[in-house]
Amino acid sequence: MEFDYNHIFLDNRQLTNKAAMIWCNIIAAIFGIVWVLYLLQIVNIANPMFAYLAPVCVILLVLPTVLHKIFSLSDASKVSEKHTFILALFILGCCLLTTFIASCCLSSYIMAAWLLPLVIACQYYSKKTTAIVYAMGLLGMLAATFITGAPVTEALPYIMIYCAFFPLFMMITKRTSLLLKKQKLSIMALQAKQNLDNMHEFPDTFLTDCKIKMHYLAKNGIDIDAALEKMGGNVEKYNDFVLTFLGESNRKEDELFSLLTPDTILQYGAKVRSLRIKANALGLTQLTDTAFFHEIEAYANSFEVVRLNWEKLSFEWDEACEVFTAYIRSLGLKNHATDENGNQITFKEWGEHLQEAFDALEIYDTKRARSILNELLRYQIDSDITKNLQSIVANIDEILKA
Repeated sequence: MEFDYNHIFLDNRQLTNKAAMIWCNIIAAIFGIVWVLYLLQIVNIANPMFAYLAPVCVILLVLPTVLHKIFSLSDASKVSEKHTFILALFILGCCLLTTFIASCCLSSYIMAAWLLPLVIACQYYSKKTTAIVYAMGLLGMLAATFITGAPVTEALPYIMIYCAFFPLFMMITKRTSLLLKKQKLSIMALQAKQNLDNMHEFPDTFLTDCKIKMHYLAKNGIDIDAALEKMGGNVEKYNDFVLTFLGESNRKEDELFSLLTPDTILQYGAKVRSLRIKANALGLTQLTDTAFFHEIEAYANSFEVVRLNWEKLSFEWDEACEVFTAYIRSLGLKNHATDENGNQITFKEWGEHLQEAFDALEIYDTKRARSILNELLRYQIDSDITKNLQSIVANIDEILKA
């Protein structure tokens, strides 16, 4: 499954555009009401040009909404980044121009409105866009002051407040940009996780090959039909069980032998019971019977009987491992990965560490996630997964630099 990471950016920008247009429409409505009240001489505005410029402001403020409706720019999945960005610039341009016209009409009463374009610009837009809107606003504010002939001392407090708010808006821009990167990171992590899950989904041809080569297991005394029946006919599950059995057999056999003492014979019985259950699940009929004999005698505290029959159990166990090893090799399966230095890690351990990295990403612990992922990248599990993990690490690096 391919993700268009840019789609996240467009969705967020569209939300900002829609919110900005709602604000523009609200302000247009306020301008319209004030204009009507002015015409009815209910409110008094010193500048007579307001009667002509107020409708212009209303038209400018509703124009982005009209454009948005005409060209159906509401769905980011159907609109390119270019069109979305043009709409954003158009909204910002109309806001700046409207604020400039209103400032010329209403003088200092409208000075606070210069912050509105900045509020829009700092949401899901770049620092560059925010800085340009800020600069245009500052120039427009000075130009409006000059045109109206207002004293600089009168406009100075508003200009100082405007300048004081700029770092805050830049910080909001940085925060939303960081949030966007984190959203992108989460999607990439999800894709990597899905690819990892897909590794365990084998094609029908592979399953057919497994069933053919399982005749080898049947020829060597393994009741493969009974084993598959217990697992619901799931060949993949059986193969995973075999890999687990092989991976832990040497350690389990050593542990079992270490318990072969008069004082720990009951613990030996519990361990050999676990072996019996696994052997039975895998269709190892002979090993199951021998393990059951050891279990009964161990619980009966018959240490000598168990000791005398240890070689038989060990031989059948090793023989089962040899048969399974040959079967797994014939399929080309393995349960571990190796790095350049020859160090090995089982797929189970690798998956557990990857889950730890995903958990760290969920709480935005980027440093811990990066450390785990860099460690996992030493082992080549799958080319697609490696590529995705490298992309995640690269994006984490961007976030850490932010």
